Amino acid sequence: MEQEKGNFRGRVFGGFNRHDVIGYIETLAAERNGLLKENSELRGRISELEESGSDTSEEARRALEEARALLRSLREEYEALCADIRINTSHADGELKGISSRLSGINDTLSSAGEKLRAIEEQLNGDEE
Repeated sequence: MEQEKGNFRGRVFGGFNRHDVIGYIETLAAERNGLLKENSELRGRISELEESGSDTSEEARRALEEARALLRSLREEYEALCADIRINTSHADGELKGISSRLSGINDTLSSAGEKLRAIEEQLNGDEE
């Protein structure tokens, strides 16, 4: 005569049904083995990720160093270009001042020539009368 007791059927005399207990232990053992296998696979995956993570970290570090080197190079080029622009601007400013001075001189010469032409014109007009 067997009675149900939890997961095991109880017996009136002698405790639990032996087949139920063995089946339960086998089920637990199979679950345990499955969990151990999953645990081992996950640990292996963690190791792979850690290794690839260190590779990725190394790649990221190298990329950062390359970016810094490129930035330094660009900064140096920028500074050189700024210096060239300052020099060229200074030269152009000097040339513009020279041109402005010459144009002012030409303007003065033209004004003087215009005055001389008016004077000559007045003389010629005065001689006709």
